[in-house]
Amino acid sequence: MPSSLHRRSHLPLPGAHSVIAQRIVPALHAQRWTLDSGLSYAIHLQSGRGRVVHDEGELPLRTHDVAWMPAGSGQALRVDPGSAGVSVGVSDTLLAAAMGDRPAMAALRQVSLRRFALTAAEPAAREELVRSLLAIEAEARRDAEASPPYLVAHLTLVLVMLWRLSSSGGDALPAAGAVAPRLLRFRHLVEAQYRAHWPLSRYAAEMGISTDRLHDLCRTSLGRSPLELVHQRLVREACSLLAGTDLAVERVAADLGFGSTSHFSRFFKRWLRQSPSAWRAHARAQAAAGRAALPASYADWP
Repeated sequence: MPSSLHRRSHLPLPGAHSVIAQRIVPALHAQRWTLDSGLSYAIHLQSGRGRVVHDEGELPLRTHDVAWMPAGSGQALRVDPGSAGVSVGVSDTLLAAAMGDRPAMAALRQVSLRRFALTAAEPAAREELVRSLLAIEAEARRDAEASPPYLVAHLTLVLVMLWRLSSSGGDALPAAGAVAPRLLRFRHLVEAQYRAHWPLSRYAAEMGISTDRLHDLCRTSLGRSPLELVHQRLVREACSLLAGTDLAVERVAADLGFGSTSHFSRFFKRWLRQSPSAWRAHARAQAAAGRAALPASYADWP
């Protein structure tokens, strides 16, 4: 039986819908939730059974299991009657803030790009992880009064515990290969600076490589130029703001660092062949019909 999507929170963080969180409350019937393709999800099943539907099949969940789904991979969460737990979806913006760009956080960045489920058999470790998930869920219910540093701190703890459990304790099911450190570095620089409209030379300098090397790295690994990747991030954020808020197009343009609304409109139309206003109307019609309108996430990095 379909259920409405998790409670949305419009938090004072860059970007729309930074957190979508929900307690999974036992019901007499099976329950199903659609997962937002632009968010990464941590899901804990306190009791019962369930499964996460993803782009390559299904990931079964049992009592005490924890699942992590990178943005763009999860499609739906289904649980059997009587199941209980918590589901927390976070945006790339919040994820980047939780991990930072320090080399010491490389392990967490790798965890965030894998799809897996594991059984948190050790009570102490499981309780610590669940405590942070529930803290994020409770803070998200504060909506505009939610504290970004609080959310970031608990998300960092969630990632640390997932890394520890998947490295040493649980029955982990990884689903991603080796991660290219330089592409990870570029991804997180883009996440932090795409609104600033850095030139590619600035990204390359921050990474300690030449602009040509950055171009070759992206083309060889992803089939896209670095400028395309930056622009796709801008387009996705623009779509998220247009579809998920009532902000005027002028405000969206300003929030995304464009010097004028006309510049933003030309940029947007070049990518999606519609003006921002026309795309917003189309997206809302699609949402009313139960269909997603947002472009794909850039979660395939690297």
